[in-house]
Amino acid sequence: MKKILVVDNQPLMLNFMAKLLEKNGYEVVTANDGLSALDCMETFEPDIIFSDLIMPNIDGEKLCRIIKSRPELSHIFLVILSGIAIEKDMDYTEFGADVCIAKGPFNQIEKNVLEVLEKLNSDAFVGFEKKIIGVEDIYRREVTVELLTVRKHSEVILSNISEGILELTSEKKIIFANSAAVSVIGISEEQLLGQDFENLFLGNHHSRIINLLSEIDGSPVEISEDLPVELNGKEVSMKLLPVNEEKHSAIIVIVSKISERKKLELQLQKARKMEAVGTLAGGVAHEFNNALIGITGNIELLKMDLPDYQPMDEYLKPMLASAHRMARLTKQLLAYAKGGKYRTCVISLNELIEETIMLTKHKISPTVRLETDIPSDEFYIEADLIQMQMVLSAIVANADEAIDGKGRIKISARIKDVDETFVEKLAGFKPGRYVCLIVQDNGKGMDDMTKSKVFEPFFTTYFHGRGLGLAAAYGIVKNHNGWIYINSEVGKGTVATVYLPAVETTKIK
Repeated sequence: MKKILVVDNQPLMLNFMAKLLEKNGYEVVTANDGLSALDCMETFEPDIIFSDLIMPNIDGEKLCRIIKSRPELSHIFLVILSGIAIEKDMDYTEFGADVCIAKGPFNQIEKNVLEVLEKLNSDAFVGFEKKIIGVEDIYRREVTVELLTVRKHSEVILSNISEGILELTSEKKIIFANSAAVSVIGISEEQLLGQDFENLFLGNHHSRIINLLSEIDGSPVEISEDLPVELNGKEVSMKLLPVNEEKHSAIIVIVSKISERKKLELQLQKARKMEAVGTLAGGVAHEFNNALIGITGNIELLKMDLPDYQPMDEYLKPMLASAHRMARLTKQLLAYAKGGKYRTCVISLNELIEETIMLTKHKISPTVRLETDIPSDEFYIEADLIQMQMVLSAIVANADEAIDGKGRIKISARIKDVDETFVEKLAGFKPGRYVCLIVQDNGKGMDDMTKSKVFEPFFTTYFHGRGLGLAAAYGIVKNHNGWIYINSEVGKGTVATVYLPAVETTKIK
């Protein structure tokens, strides 16, 4: 018994075709549009498909293209059963259909359908003539021609605009994609239609899209250019516009690629923001430092004037300890704000890592394993040793805090030649030969919003946070003509990479 799938958005036509075909010994399944047909074929593999041409949620033409593009479905015999066969100037073989039957009176449809099936089942079957069967039983309708012309105009407009346009069902499945959307996504239309929209995105971007789709409640939502998502390796902004009708709900997605010019603008804005914050932090730190000198100096004078007065010493000690903590905070602010005093010399990165590990390993959780992958070749940088130890310590401390329970932090070093292509998206970073210090953890990772703020002073994801560690690290690295980059995904850990200009020299004792 041959299996037949009938696809039509008219219940009366589905009922008529199901009864006709079952009466003639066929196993029949029906679907009311192209998307439903694709869902049916996950569990039902037809030998023949009868499909209407104009339908919501993937029309007959696109359904045929999708089926013929999939090797596992390409054997299916495709019959277009259309009510606009005479008005639509088309070559149905171009999109993969084998036969086209015009919809007319039911008795003529029955006759034509059975004749097609009889020829198809014949041992002498050699194919069909390239013509529309049954056109003599219908007449041309000018209203239909006009509506098809309007539809064609809309398709031309949508296919030639620069923004990507997608239409999603209420279940977030893709049922339309214009040429620009297909180009951005990098998947053929045949592969794209019927897919779940969120599955086009990876990692943090996938999570962001799922959250965004859940927020749609009759009002538009947007992903701005300031915090774009990544789609097929490209940064894009989006507008999602819900369409709520009595019989048809959908979501229109407008996708815009962020141009290289816009990317540079965003990088420059961020650099200027960090510069402004740094200037403010530097001013505050200098004033704060002056005040601290007065406090600590007067405390020491009191201790000198009253060395044996124990009751007062009980209060002076914690005051002095607090002042020293604030002095350390001031140094971090100055490091971020370019106000720190650096004593640079040529140092070995290998020794820097070894010495810093010795200083910091006792502060790391005992359940976290610290690993190193340092090449035997010596790498040299010109830097302030104490400041660089602060950078590495801050990154390791941040990695340790990101790990709940057992985990791993890996520190490695590499040489990398950075070219123009690599730095064009990073304002202020110059091409050259760099030593890369890499700290990788398998902690909980960060989302895009957290990642965009991680170098800001006092930003922390913890209720009680220090907030200056990575900000100070950012300032120190920038002041050494380097770059620090964070790559992270929620649930997949974080990789922090510090680029510092390499020095070509022999080891200095």
